Amino acid sequence: MAKRAVIILRSWPDPIIQERLEDAGFFRDEEKEHAWICFCSLQDVKELAGWLKRERVSFEVKEATGQGEKKKYPCLSDSLLVKGGPEECALCGTRGVPCREWIEGDDTDSIQYVKAARFYMCGKCVQERMQKHPRLYAPAPDRL
Repeated sequence: MAKRAVIILRSWPDPIIQERLEDAGFFRDEEKEHAWICFCSLQDVKELAGWLKRERVSFEVKEATGQGEKKKYPCLSDSLLVKGGPEECALCGTRGVPCREWIEGDDTDSIQYVKAARFYMCGKCVQERMQKHPRLYAPAPDRL
């Protein structure tokens, strides 16, 4: 499991920079840091740090805690109704609808950890439950 870092902004970005930060994976963490943060791999830190310096945004980089853990936010995998498959949603149990496989992220927004939960969700559950959920869910890269 590759080490993860967290970049914490120490200044408030202007609205244009804020949009670009969101595109780069930053989000507002109201619970712990009360700041804009981004979890990333150690290889990505150099590139993001260079961009933040050029934009004159103050920040700090720390080692991300919580790799492989799922304590920070609740998990959708805890509320699965059925095992699910490509035509059965694991969250609502609806059959005969196209579903996509998703991977549940850990507390550092990584999907590469031992026994990461993988399950199928229909489009309705993706919009109504997953998109509003604070934990990261990423589409499985190897299947629909």
